[in-house]
Amino acid sequence: MMKKRLLPLPIACLLAFLLLASTACRKEARLQKIIGFAQGSYYAVSYFAPAKGSTAAENLQSGIDSLLSAFDLCASLWNDSSEICRVNRNEDFEASAMFQDLFQKSQWIAQRTNGVFDITVSPLVKRYGFSKSQDTTPATGNLPEKERKEILQYVGWKKVRLQGGKIEKDHPLLQLDFNAIAQGYSAGIVARFLESRGIDAYLVDVGGEICAKGEKPDGSPWVVGIEKPARTADAERMLYKKMHLKDKSLVTSGNYRKYFEEGGKRYSHTIDPRNGEPARNNLLSATILCEECWEADAIATACMVWGVDSSQAFLGRHPGRYEAFLIFADSIPGTDSIRLASWQTDGFPIID
Repeated sequence: MMKKRLLPLPIACLLAFLLLASTACRKEARLQKIIGFAQGSYYAVSYFAPAKGSTAAENLQSGIDSLLSAFDLCASLWNDSSEICRVNRNEDFEASAMFQDLFQKSQWIAQRTNGVFDITVSPLVKRYGFSKSQDTTPATGNLPEKERKEILQYVGWKKVRLQGGKIEKDHPLLQLDFNAIAQGYSAGIVARFLESRGIDAYLVDVGGEICAKGEKPDGSPWVVGIEKPARTADAERMLYKKMHLKDKSLVTSGNYRKYFEEGGKRYSHTIDPRNGEPARNNLLSATILCEECWEADAIATACMVWGVDSSQAFLGRHPGRYEAFLIFADSIPGTDSIRLASWQTDGFPIID
């Protein structure tokens, strides 16, 4: 269930726009910014802190880096000594509290989405060439049906469980991939760290997964932007809409920059774990707003598998828990052309 291209700092998949008016700020508060790298991508933190105290950026960055390094040891497929790699090698050990929490949250989302979100999809993601791991094969087109069915024998969220702190699998070839929830989870880790230091006005961005708290000293909310879906992977990044963000988390998942072409066909990097095939629908991006960043991350991925209609149906069954903004390709009546169209829940805070 891969979903995000790793992006250098200036071109995040979800563009953050900090509209800061320093003349309107109270003298006792100032803007601090921290920028770093984690999970093969970036993180960026902006916050307001008192003029005096231990909340200066130089005093917080080492703590943030340590937390994110610890998370990599839990969930990174690029670190051979990480817990997830040890699980995938079928090593016998008791998982850390962080790993157990991440696993249980992933399974909860899998149950809520009826298996559309599934962390056991890793063997399929690797076979299609989209995994963030060292043993990924080159990208390829549709798998032969026989091979796809063989892999599906050890894919499925009900085929793995946590017992006594240890992961139990129904099949030794079953492997886990937290990519579709990990960055949202780590953004939440950073947010809680800031709050533990008495910071109550911040914007945390980890690879495009955003947590926001409070407001700017002049009373205005944070403002973030949603990227316009591009026609090609290397097209210039453009703003589509802006929105207010306060005391919520926001994640955008999209298919329009991560794909491969073979035989004249374009294949999405989002894999449907139910049939083992790349998702095929006209949904280009799904932006999810909710309380927890890990949950927004996972639901955004599920929407990319469902497509527009099924996403709308799911969101309709959970009014108030999730707000959403969907961008999709729509046919122009009477022509062979398509246009961008959008749909949003009633409570989604678009301002432009």
